Amino acid sequence: MKFRRQHQLACSLPGAVPIACVMFLLLFHLITNSAVLLTKGVPLVRLPEGGGARPEGFADSVVVAVNEQEQIIFRNQQVNIAALQGELKQLADPSGEAGLLLILKADRSVSNQRIMEIAHAAHAAGVRQIWLAARPQLFHWTSEGNE
Repeated sequence: MKFRRQHQLACSLPGAVPIACVMFLLLFHLITNSAVLLTKGVPLVRLPEGGGARPEGFADSVVVAVNEQEQIIFRNQQVNIAALQGELKQLADPSGEAGLLLILKADRSVSNQRIMEIAHAAHAAGVRQIWLAARPQLFHWTSEGNE
């Protein structure tokens, strides 16, 4: 005895709307978490929030990170201030008139004294300008009475 089916299975490809929703969620996740990307070989550095200005007009730039324990990391190696000054002097000499830019990624818990020690060593090595790296603000909230 054969039974007739009254309902047929729908075996179709998924629609465009669910795929688009998943893609938008993935895009949102990537955009919001791009500010916490880590530099290879550098322990976690929690940058303070700041503006989005970018340096222009420099021949070369180097990045120095300072972690929560106030250890200086340059080229994925922990260095002291004297070694950092020697490395920066070697890099600043060939950069010429355009100068060398130092981008300092200092953890937000690092003391100002430590930042000033690094800045003084970099200036003595011939670095023209020092920029403190900051995490870009994800959202900019303003109220009418607070502008």
